[in-house]
Amino acid sequence: MFAQSTQLTLCATARLAHGLRQQAQQQHAQTNKSWQTPNIITLSQWLNACLQQAVMVGEIPVTRIPKHVLTDISEKILWQQAIQSCLQKHELADLFDVVSLAESAIEAHQLMIDWQLPDAALIDYFQPIETRQFLRWRAVFYDLCAQKNTLDTARLLTLQIQSVLHTALPLPSQISMLGFDRITPIVQHLIAGLRAKGVVVTHTVTTQTVLASEKMAFDTIDTECRAAVAWAQQQLAINPQANLAIISPVLGNIRRKLADLLDDTFHPETLQPSRYESPRIYEFSIGLALSEQTIINTALQLLRLAISKQASTQADLSSLLLADNWSNPHEYDARSLLDAHMRKTLKRHVRLQDLSLFAGQFFGGALPSLQLHLQRLQQAQVDFRGFQLPSVWMAKFNRLLADINWAKTRKTSSVEHQTLQRWQEALQACSTLDTLINQMSAADALSKLSQWCAASMFLPETTNQPNIQLLGMLESSAVPLDGAWVLGMNDHQWPPPARPNPLLPITLQRDFGMPNASSDIQAAFAQKVQHRLTQTVRQLVFSWAQKEADRELRPSPVLENITQQVNSVTPIATLAEKLAHPQPLEQLEDATAPAVSASEKLRGGSQLFTAQAICPAWAFYQYRLGATKLESPTDGLDRLERGNCVHTALQFFWEDCKDLAQLKSFSDAILQVQIEKAVDTALRQNLHALIPPRIIDIERARLHQLLHDWLALEKMREDFSVYACELELPLTVAGLQLKLRVDRIDTLMDGGLVIIDYKTGSTPSLSDWANARITNPQLPLYVALVLNSDETLKNQPVTAACFGEVNALECAFTGISDTHIAKGVTAFEKLRNDSAFIQFADMAALTAHWRASLTAIAVEIQTGVAPVKFTLEKDLTYCAVLPLLRLPERAWQFEQLQRVERP
Repeated sequence: MFAQSTQLTLCATARLAHGLRQQAQQQHAQTNKSWQTPNIITLSQWLNACLQQAVMVGEIPVTRIPKHVLTDISEKILWQQAIQSCLQKHELADLFDVVSLAESAIEAHQLMIDWQLPDAALIDYFQPIETRQFLRWRAVFYDLCAQKNTLDTARLLTLQIQSVLHTALPLPSQISMLGFDRITPIVQHLIAGLRAKGVVVTHTVTTQTVLASEKMAFDTIDTECRAAVAWAQQQLAINPQANLAIISPVLGNIRRKLADLLDDTFHPETLQPSRYESPRIYEFSIGLALSEQTIINTALQLLRLAISKQASTQADLSSLLLADNWSNPHEYDARSLLDAHMRKTLKRHVRLQDLSLFAGQFFGGALPSLQLHLQRLQQAQVDFRGFQLPSVWMAKFNRLLADINWAKTRKTSSVEHQTLQRWQEALQACSTLDTLINQMSAADALSKLSQWCAASMFLPETTNQPNIQLLGMLESSAVPLDGAWVLGMNDHQWPPPARPNPLLPITLQRDFGMPNASSDIQAAFAQKVQHRLTQTVRQLVFSWAQKEADRELRPSPVLENITQQVNSVTPIATLAEKLAHPQPLEQLEDATAPAVSASEKLRGGSQLFTAQAICPAWAFYQYRLGATKLESPTDGLDRLERGNCVHTALQFFWEDCKDLAQLKSFSDAILQVQIEKAVDTALRQNLHALIPPRIIDIERARLHQLLHDWLALEKMREDFSVYACELELPLTVAGLQLKLRVDRIDTLMDGGLVIIDYKTGSTPSLSDWANARITNPQLPLYVALVLNSDETLKNQPVTAACFGEVNALECAFTGISDTHIAKGVTAFEKLRNDSAFIQFADMAALTAHWRASLTAIAVEIQTGVAPVKFTLEKDLTYCAVLPLLRLPERAWQFEQLQRVERP
């Protein structure tokens, strides 16, 4: 394969090899019109090529080469089969986590191959039961490999090295090895054999003149990340062509944090969806799992929906409805409305057929493609029954996704194109499981496909050479680094904690210096990595965090010899913080909305007054602009639905039973019948057909008991008749025109009115009615303003205003009245003893206060008063537009202004 005079560069990782090839091509392109492609590949690629060439020329018989080589997922499956077969002999399979045991067995097997340890090497060591079991599993695993004519990658490496050392074919004259921090005994054996055959093998490290290493401590890992990005910005400001790296032993944990900070600092334009995939100034050495790519995640979710007949969570269905990479993109707006309506109407768990029925009932012909594709998914639930070969399932999965227009809604970007190529590789890899598994269910096939996608890291290929590389501790840069910031250097993270393999004798692992065997081995390895960094990076900064939540942290012991402290680095601000900074911006207080026009239809009723009294901006955003939050679905009935059922049941009961005398005349049997009629009517009017019958039965029983307890309380009142229930009345005040619904109005024997507002939850404090701004204005609105709009009611005196607490804990009345009407309703004379009401001489004076206060609030609404102004933040608990108030940003701005003004 190689001429005798060729030079070969072997890299520890494919990423390093790719980077070196790119660098070489760029250098040659500047001076030559054509050049020979440099021989820069990984060790495994070279060994595989040598084996193939040896087979082609007949040096190695074809019979020695297995028909298949196990992939990661197929090797796990075969180990699981071997372990299960051993455990089942003792009926222990259900007691162990076979998947985890297989992972440990694969690692132990790899260690024995890499360290060239035959089984005889274990004789000199005490063998715990775990080791003896592992040897049995491995024997079964070897038998299964022989039966399937396949080979695992660990033993394939041995075969490849043998083919290189015993070949008569020409070998490269020189081999340079790059990026190998740890060389295993089996690779050392290869190197020794190559040198014996006259090949010059060198370990290349690109050294350069370096400055003294520096170190610095930060409060938290977040501040540490911000400082590292700020440092990179400073270095590029000095030298725009600098090659930099941010390195961490826990890069996977802080990957997203660093990506967000780097985008905020160098690429704020990528907030625009159309520019999200723009080239970056930085590049990560590790990718994300293929399953985390949006288009792949959608595919896996759709397949799960097509396989399982179980109800799905609304969160999963919502993400599918809002995904733009399947079905018809022209229906996207209607699908968004369907999602919002689904959250409001359906339960937390929804079956596929219910979603399809719901879309047809409420959106008619607005979603023809979605309904067609949902029906195709429903049909798949029938088609995907039984057992098939993995390759058959993969073909069916692919066909189903094509039928529902997955990945065909628009032209794919470069990253999406690469993602789809990896998806096809995943399908092909799972199809090869035919040789290991005869038949399986669709659910098992999807599980294997999901495992492959979760284990496969995806990093899009790029053509540009980034200025900032984000590397793990074991990664090497393809280009010399002008500077590197190594963060996360805490003692619990670096050196990595010892983690010996549980299936091999610990003493053996320590004696042979296997990775993770002991803290001494880990410390020595960490020192070796640090030495490599100090040789190859011109400016090197180490940092660590001093705390994590309430836990105090310590620096890594490898930093003890570094004495120089780095100059102070101001952590970078996020884009949100930069935009919120008040100093570069002109401050303009604009808290006035447009006045209410004659044609504007106001929403909210009494809730509009509540919001305006608490925070005027809340009232403007929610009730004038119509903003609101998405509902949070529940499996049962939510608080609003249960409250509506109570209101409706009481309304229908009192429409039949007109007064207290008739209520008392009912026998127990007749009362039961009347309650059942009211409850059934309430359920029929308030609950739709998709509510599970069991939920309806539970609510029926709850309502029946609740009405029974409430009516028992009503029987204890003074004589009354019910004038109206759920009466809708107009309100005109300060130019505003609204409609309000009064829960109930009773008439007493002396002609006085009792206004009742049902509360199925907590009851507001009465003292609020004495405040200048009434934040619980329902009853004051009815008494002071609404009743005056009705010709029949405006001349009748209001004797009492009270809440009816209708809940399972206790049924009670709470309110104020001119006279005693029921237990819990306080007479006004007694109420005046409370300091909050001492300023009011009688009910008329209190009513006048209500009228003045609520009229003032109405004037605010009409004129457009809308500042973000409130007394207590807890009053905003039920605000549906809380994000629009931007309270954290306002608090941050206030803190910044305080710092500026502080002497």
